[in-house]
Amino acid sequence: MLSSIRGRFASWAVRLERGADARLCTFLRRRPGWEPTVVPYLGHGTTVRAHLRARVLLSRTTDARRRKPRAALIAGLAPFLSVDVPGEVVTIAIAGRRVSAVTSPEGYIETDVELPGLAPGWHRVTFGLTGDTAYSNDGRVLVVDPAATLGVVSDIDDTVIHTGLTRLVDALRTTLLIPEHARTEVAGAAELYRALVAGTAGGTQIFYVSSGAWNLFPVIERFLSRKGFPEGPLLMTDWGPTGSWLFREDSVALKTRTITALLQEHSHLSWLLFGDSGQDDAEAYAAVARAYPDRIRAIYIRDVPPQSPMRADRVRRIADEIEALGVPMLLVSDSAQAAEHAALRLGLIDDRDLAQVSRAVTRHRRAPFSH
Repeated sequence: MLSSIRGRFASWAVRLERGADARLCTFLRRRPGWEPTVVPYLGHGTTVRAHLRARVLLSRTTDARRRKPRAALIAGLAPFLSVDVPGEVVTIAIAGRRVSAVTSPEGYIETDVELPGLAPGWHRVTFGLTGDTAYSNDGRVLVVDPAATLGVVSDIDDTVIHTGLTRLVDALRTTLLIPEHARTEVAGAAELYRALVAGTAGGTQIFYVSSGAWNLFPVIERFLSRKGFPEGPLLMTDWGPTGSWLFREDSVALKTRTITALLQEHSHLSWLLFGDSGQDDAEAYAAVARAYPDRIRAIYIRDVPPQSPMRADRVRRIADEIEALGVPMLLVSDSAQAAEHAALRLGLIDDRDLAQVSRAVTRHRRAPFSH
């Protein structure tokens, strides 16, 4: 009974949201200064198939600059105030191949393109719109090297960037009031991921998996680049009602499904999984480890205070269960502890890079939002 009522309410919310979005899009497209824009996301795939994503939004053609003190708040809200463009035909060109896709009611396109056997590495993808004014924008796709040996999955919030999701006020403050350039990385995380790449002579591929909204993709991409994190595809989600949920897909289900797909597609890789104790990373990663215990080299869960005793106990019990399967699952206080295990127990990091991670943790220990 309750699930039936919830389902009807979700369906009603979907119709309401899509109807409002469609009317707003139609209204703004008739006004001067508004044009559709393609926002490409980083694609990924193999030498013979690429998974490509993008979104078409309406954007202003003029730059409306605003003064402080509202500037940070407006910038923080802006990604969530996008206007989706549904039903738009997008032409995708990659490696001499050209396909078309139509945007969803939320403005997304997601499609697979067969490739002629591309070399490993990053390749350009062009997304084009046709209409009153022809428009195109370039994105990129990563072809994972068949000779690579290690894959790394990393959460975003409180794993690479201090967000404070366990403290609602801190999370809202960081997202809405802290200027983008002032947001703080988790101490030593960038150095740790770079050490893993160096330790395998470039044979490590990083994937960033988050239950955060695609609206934040440009912000997160710039943050990772500015802080020196290894480049890798960002796999995020859409926020808003669907026939199955009102706000977003359950975090455990999303991350389990996304990581499982990566393991299945890149069967030649073994994996490290990085997350934090503040959300449901332990549960999601444990689900993956239960299904693929021979593919997971280790799981590192950053201990994010404050935690309730019940939550801390649950994470420890999950770790004990996964350890019994032969998969190390460590609750670590900082990046140096994870690096030490990866170096001394797994042989994935050399002594010089291990020292660099330790120095980075020490250097940032007193930085704002370092816990």
